[in-house]
Amino acid sequence: MESLFNYIGLKGDFLSFSLELNISSNHVGRIERAETNPTIESLVVFCNFLEIDLLYLFTKLNEKELKKIESEIDQLQKEFKNQNKRKS
Repeated sequence: MESLFNYIGLKGDFLSFSLELNISSNHVGRIERAETNPTIESLVVFCNFLEIDLLYLFTKLNEKELKKIESEIDQLQKEFKNQNKRKS
């Protein structure tokens, strides 16, 4: 779950996501960092936002699927760091 919220943040969709959920971006950040848990209502909106089935969140991924997600998150983190360096 934490990885999926991290993915949203890295994709730069936090503002749209927090507006859709009608919650503050700070709260979304706490969910991303696993400091708090989302409500079931938030999970439903989250799944609708990403256009994924709610059951997907509770499905155990195989090693290949997990590695693919982790690889994409790593790539997005690198891109995000590079964008921030260019802005400085």
